[in-house]
Amino acid sequence: MIVGGRIFLSAAVLLQAVGLSACAAASDLDALFGGAASTDPLDFADFAKPAGASPTSRLMDGHLVLGGNQAASGFEALDDADGIADVPANQVNTLPAMDIWLVQSGDAIVPVVRGIVNAPHPYFDLVFSPGAVWQDDSGANRISLPFALMEKNANCIHNGVLTVRISGSGQATRALVQVASETCGYFKFNLWGSYDAAWAYAPPLGADGVRAAYVAEVAHRLPTAPIESLAGTDADVFAQSGTIASDNMTAFGVVHDGTHYVSGCDTRFGAYPFCDTMALPSYSVAKSLAAGIGLMRLEKLYQGLKDGALQRFVPQCTGSQWQDVTLEHLADMTTGNYISAEAHEDEGSTGYLPFFLAEISADKTDFSCRYFPRKSQPGERWVYHTSDTYLLGVAMNGFLKSRHGGGADYYRDLVAPLWRALHLGPLSQEIRRTSGANPEPFSGYGMLFYRDDIARIATDLAGRDARLETMLDTGLLDSAMQRDPSDSGSEAGSSTLRYNNAFWGWNAKDALGCTGDAWLPFFSGYGGITVVMLPGGRVYYYFSDGYNFTFSEPVKELAKVSPVCGVTE
Repeated sequence: MIVGGRIFLSAAVLLQAVGLSACAAASDLDALFGGAASTDPLDFADFAKPAGASPTSRLMDGHLVLGGNQAASGFEALDDADGIADVPANQVNTLPAMDIWLVQSGDAIVPVVRGIVNAPHPYFDLVFSPGAVWQDDSGANRISLPFALMEKNANCIHNGVLTVRISGSGQATRALVQVASETCGYFKFNLWGSYDAAWAYAPPLGADGVRAAYVAEVAHRLPTAPIESLAGTDADVFAQSGTIASDNMTAFGVVHDGTHYVSGCDTRFGAYPFCDTMALPSYSVAKSLAAGIGLMRLEKLYQGLKDGALQRFVPQCTGSQWQDVTLEHLADMTTGNYISAEAHEDEGSTGYLPFFLAEISADKTDFSCRYFPRKSQPGERWVYHTSDTYLLGVAMNGFLKSRHGGGADYYRDLVAPLWRALHLGPLSQEIRRTSGANPEPFSGYGMLFYRDDIARIATDLAGRDARLETMLDTGLLDSAMQRDPSDSGSEAGSSTLRYNNAFWGWNAKDALGCTGDAWLPFFSGYGGITVVMLPGGRVYYYFSDGYNFTFSEPVKELAKVSPVCGVTE
């Protein structure tokens, strides 16, 4: 593979080429667990539970601690045009301290705290996900836990795994840690090493509840099958191997007839051993699934709110350019306030960068209110601004606080319960927020998913799940899902693209050779994330970071087994 202009062969590929095993020898692992220097990355097979492994010798409920500020044995910046690794204060070659309460459920090890963990590190926060436990050949109990480094004030995700041996008496070896994949277009690196670790056997508070919740979480996942097994289709088309470099593809999949056909999740050093619990970032998919869904839920509860003026709920937006802008204008990105009328020019301009860098609520809101002048009437022209979506979130919170007090929050109180009703995983319950007084959801980015989460959200929307239909305003939802011919939204940079209520729409007519329009709703995220919904609950998605946003060929491939032309439901 080629990353940042350098050629890399994964350890697995290189060793297989010379006829050797990709896994480290047992003696090498023993040495690493014992504290020997880790000179090279391991294949991720060394972090995976072996087939036929013995069960643990005792219940692995307990407390694992890895001290912070320990420099990695190895760190390679592969793609870092912004020089992030060159800034010593960022300390990206060190791990945040890890303090993790864990519960065993069968052969799984489950963190008590899921979602974004605010870490005492200058650049990274943490996300812990369920992994595996077993008794390894040394006789010790082995924990292997997937985690992610999530960039502070951002949505970039760097995926890793830690593994440690625990004796029956509770003595921990050194923990082996490795990060070698990401969904992050501007910063790619490998990090590996062994770290001081401590363990205590102790049941966490509410351990049985954590176990029960995890069992329910797994039970609600869609059944999976390898994407190569979807009859009548070519998996290489879904991989888009001719368009998206394999090292830029994190994961992709298809939902067809209730089965989730999944790809592997390759890293630079073999297959990631925990695809089902690999954290995936939303980036701008959150515009649809946080702000868009939030407005639909609020409109269901408070009819007419979508037509409410922004200035009623966001007093910082005092300028005359906001006087006639409504919440729906913000959702549609048709406020009439912009510098350039070109669809995406403002968003990528240097002058707009302070919006993304602002961490404090007041600063982010003030910039969003003041930066853009009035250029046209609201509703006339679509111009892409993440700050519009952020202001929509601030406005929805402002309305709820006026009704229910200062602690009200649209994402926590309205959107997260909807995801719980769909039995999604715990990552869906949180979104990145500003800091300081009155933290606000980012709204336009900052969510996390497992692959099953995004597959089921999209399937339920495309399949008109009754739970969504009854809890959301059907007018806004039908327009967003391209079911209302009288309101397909604003042209969004191309005659085949629309944007409506924070959802995208693509006209597949020409690509599929349909005789009439064939509008398909989809979500889109920075770097190369697409989730496209076809009639009947069919879905194609991919998470990548090479800045490719193509999906016409995969849709054509899926249309071989799931007709699109002339099908509206």
